[in-house]
Amino acid sequence: MTLEDITLPEALFKTMHHFAPRFLLALSKIHDPRNPNKIIYPLAEELLLGILLFVVKLESRRNIKFQLNSQEFIDNIKGIGKIFFPDQEFPDTIPHGDTLNYVLEKIPEIEIYGLRTEIIRELIRKKSLEDFRLLDQYYCVAIDGTGSITFRKRHCPHCLLRTHTVKNKKDNSQTKVTLYYHPVLEAKLILFNGLALSIATEFIENEQEKVSKQDCELNAFKRLAEKLKRDFPQLSICLLLDGLYAAEPVFQCCEQNHWAYLITFKEGSMPATFKEYESLKKISPENALKIENKNLNLTQIYHWVNDIDYKSRLLNVLECEEDKFEKSTRFVFLSSFKLNPKNVEILSREGRCRWIIENQGFNVQKNGGYGLEHAFSLHTVAMKNFYLLMQIAHIFNQLIEKGSLLRERIKRTMGSLKVFSKKLLASLTEKLLDLNRLRLLISQRIQIRFDSS
Repeated sequence: MTLEDITLPEALFKTMHHFAPRFLLALSKIHDPRNPNKIIYPLAEELLLGILLFVVKLESRRNIKFQLNSQEFIDNIKGIGKIFFPDQEFPDTIPHGDTLNYVLEKIPEIEIYGLRTEIIRELIRKKSLEDFRLLDQYYCVAIDGTGSITFRKRHCPHCLLRTHTVKNKKDNSQTKVTLYYHPVLEAKLILFNGLALSIATEFIENEQEKVSKQDCELNAFKRLAEKLKRDFPQLSICLLLDGLYAAEPVFQCCEQNHWAYLITFKEGSMPATFKEYESLKKISPENALKIENKNLNLTQIYHWVNDIDYKSRLLNVLECEEDKFEKSTRFVFLSSFKLNPKNVEILSREGRCRWIIENQGFNVQKNGGYGLEHAFSLHTVAMKNFYLLMQIAHIFNQLIEKGSLLRERIKRTMGSLKVFSKKLLASLTEKLLDLNRLRLLISQRIQIRFDSS
């Protein structure tokens, strides 16, 4: 069996099993909270369906009924069940989207959270991401918040609210509009080849309806940091953060957890420190490095200053002035690393990789068919579980896109992961899987590598 012979469903389940061999088994180990006398669909089938909902980008749970309810898909799911869940019986129908929603209302968020943690641990254990470590030691983790779901009326006691003024173009009158929303703080493992793998999540929400001060990103960061340290206590981490996090509590957190950091440094966030850096830069001409790449018409000039006093601690500042095709850009970072001519180029590159969480992370999930801003459920618990299943599906889709099993084929014959998802959907719903071939492929030891050029 050659790479060109592998079907898309085979590639999906081989990728899942290759990078996280215990993941599918873990689906069947989650405690089922339903009445055992009323269960029709095994919990493993429900959760697998929830992941496939996002892998093939159905964009709403009602599309389970309209796009997955074919005899071929039912038979394929039953066949997959025989391979990965041999002790469970899959029925001759598939769950309705409302049935899936009901299940996710009952499962504690931490159970689905643990599934995602298991995938990342397996990737680290298998050293699949080792070539992408910063300075051959640190895994880069970007943390940022994003809007998830917005309502015009209060959805639940935990909603955050934001009021803004809307101007009427006809009579110039102004009306105040209040929106209720559920933002989320994400930590994603960032690789310079474009991978943005969700590693930790904290939902930003109020404890109750009436609060004197709403929950915010910095408060959520404290809770997220605790989860990150709890789940990956020995992992060498470098946090990639935007200017909001240039604050003493964040420095303390990184110091206590032995994490490195690269934080976007803006004059407005710490004006006195920024001014001191500007002054010290002028009297430290030796701390400069110029790199030119004539092929790319690119010039980069690095400046740095170490050991700037700030509230009983010492901070390091790295600056990169870049001219490319006569367009100038300036990047400035607060760094926990001592800066020197040997590391400023790579640290600047990694600091700028923070944008991967925006582009390959949030933007893809909002506009690439995942439906990040769609309310898959109005139930508070199910809403969070749908979000976590989306993150799991996005991880597997990225592993397929960047992995050597299908990478060249996707580029050559599909062009994008969105086309891949459409073709995978067609394969699962219109063609029967060869179970013997799938079993053989799953049992074979093959290498799936990422491009680290």
